[in-house]
Amino acid sequence: MSNTARSRQQHKSIEGELLYELQHSYELSPKLSREIVASAKQHLVREHALKEGQIEVTVVGIEECSGKQVEKMAKQRVRITIDNTLEDAEVEKEFGRTGLRQVRLQRISSEAIDQQGVLSQEDIGKYLSCSVRTVKRDIAEIKKRGIDVVTRGALHNIGRGQTHKAKIVGLYLEGLTYSELKLRTRHSVGAIKRYLESFTKVVMAERHRIRQVEEISSVTGLSKNIIKQYQALLQESKKDPTKRKNLEELIERNGYREELKKRKKSTGKRALRMIGGSI
Repeated sequence: MSNTARSRQQHKSIEGELLYELQHSYELSPKLSREIVASAKQHLVREHALKEGQIEVTVVGIEECSGKQVEKMAKQRVRITIDNTLEDAEVEKEFGRTGLRQVRLQRISSEAIDQQGVLSQEDIGKYLSCSVRTVKRDIAEIKKRGIDVVTRGALHNIGRGQTHKAKIVGLYLEGLTYSELKLRTRHSVGAIKRYLESFTKVVMAERHRIRQVEEISSVTGLSKNIIKQYQALLQESKKDPTKRKNLEELIERNGYREELKKRKKSTGKRALRMIGGSI
C-alpha cells in the first residue's frame, strides 16, 4: 500500500475523525492529538461494544487437548483485533506488509489466549487472509526474536508461554530503548508504551499490597494471564540490579499519576494530566 493510500485509510476511521477534530477544531498539535486518541481508545470504549477493527469469532477452548475431533471440543467466543488502525498503519509504514501481518498474528493469538480460547494456524490464516504455510513461516520468524506464538497445535507442548507483551516489557527492563524495541519486535512505539503502562498498573497494585490476581484484574481490567506474567517479571526484576534500576525509573516516571489523583482528591480541583513530560 502506498503512503498516499495508507494516509487516506487512516482518515477514513473513527480515530481519523477524532484526530481531525482535535487538530482543526481545537488546534492541537498532531503529536498531542495522537496521544489523546490513544488514551481515549484505551479508557472510553465500552466493554460490550466491538471496537473498530475487531471481530467476534468462535474458537476451541483453551483447556481442550489435541486428538479429539473439533466438533467434540468445547468452544469459546472471543474478540480479536484484525486492524488496530493507526498503530497498524505505523507498523506497515516501518516494516511493510510482512511485519504488519506478524504483529497482527501475535496480537490475535494472545487475545484469544486471554479470553480462554486458542487459535489454530488455520484460524490465523483465515482471519489474516493468508495461507497456513505463510503463518508457519511468520511464527518461525517471530520465534527467532525470542517471542512465542501459542497456537492450538503447540499449546500443550509449550504451555501458554510468555506473550509478546511480557517479552517486550522484559526487554525494556533489560535496558532496550523504545527505538531498539521497535526494530527488534516490529511493534509500534504506541503499543510498547501501552504494554509498559499496563505493567506499571500491576507494579502499583503490588505497592498497594493488592496481590491477588483476581483483584488486580478487577481493578486494572487486565487479563489474569498477562497479570501472572507481569508478576513474574516483577519478581525477576527485584533480583537483577539492571532490571531493578530500570523498574524504579519506570515507576518514578509514572508516579505523577498517583500525585495528580491525590491532588484532585485533596483539593477537589480538576487535575490536569501530564502528557509528554509536561502539564
